[in-house]
Amino acid sequence: MLAPALDRVPRVALAGGPTPLEYLPRFSAAVGAPVWIKRDDIGSLGLAGNKVRKLEYLLAAAQAAGATALLTVGALQSNHVRATASAAARLGMRCVALLGDDRPSAPVGNHLLDLLFGAEVEFMGPLSWAELDAALVGRSAALQAAGERPFAIPMGGSTGLGAIGLARGYAELVDQLAEAKVEAGRVVHASSSGGTSAGLEVGRAMVGHGPLICGVAVAKTPGVLEDEITALANAAAGIIGLDRTWSAAEIHLDHDHLGPAYGVPTAEASAAIRLLARTEGILADPVYSGKALAGLIDLVRSGSDTGPLVFWHTGGTPALFDPHYGLPLAGEAVRTDD
Repeated sequence: MLAPALDRVPRVALAGGPTPLEYLPRFSAAVGAPVWIKRDDIGSLGLAGNKVRKLEYLLAAAQAAGATALLTVGALQSNHVRATASAAARLGMRCVALLGDDRPSAPVGNHLLDLLFGAEVEFMGPLSWAELDAALVGRSAALQAAGERPFAIPMGGSTGLGAIGLARGYAELVDQLAEAKVEAGRVVHASSSGGTSAGLEVGRAMVGHGPLICGVAVAKTPGVLEDEITALANAAAGIIGLDRTWSAAEIHLDHDHLGPAYGVPTAEASAAIRLLARTEGILADPVYSGKALAGLIDLVRSGSDTGPLVFWHTGGTPALFDPHYGLPLAGEAVRTDD
């Protein structure tokens, strides 16, 4: 169901084919509505995640530009940085990652994997996302001066080109729902840098039907993220020649599950993580997918959606192993209706 223009955009195959769409019978019974899960948390490259879909297009552009190094930014437990490091290893490219945190006492989670994949990790201290963007520009210039040909990838791989990967993913989902004879009304996913939301919106417009997109904001304030998603969706549509533009008012985001700040766990997300793990044996993380899962549970239990729903699992398992988050995962008696 791909638009011909989408198939003409250069792409490096990294994700390993369609990710599974699975029904969650015990989780569905626990929350009170039929829920399906799009398993972008599994795949053929570096613990997968939705970032790999973006990198398929971004790395094709990097190769076309003759890049010798991939340069990107993120937080300590950035799924995007880890995915970029693994993709660079697959393609035999240098990877330089600027992390907006202080150096931890020991590498854990995604940071450990960054190093295992061979990324050159530089700690920039606690920086805002805007400051990291500026650091990306400065480091890119320094690499150029040193004789490298860097390809700079912004936070989360969220560009119009990167968003095309999720447009492709939405078309994949619609085919899977049709094969399963499921009429889902909504796709729920974590939204931080906006590329996933934008790509799914473009995919829905490209296909012409399918479930609505509902992002659960895990970073940024209301209004800011909507504007960024709008710009990314319009850029992606322009690349593939789709005659469609978006306004911020058309972007559906749930801002009720961010908690105190990006990367700060919430009790609701922790409960959602335990529920999915103990009903289906599937892991979510406290930074991204756990908060989105909490948003989905609230949709159902508040009576706002009776399903079927699709939870788009964007990955993030490595963050579970960072003791900073202090998740109460073990040693508790937890009912499946908590």
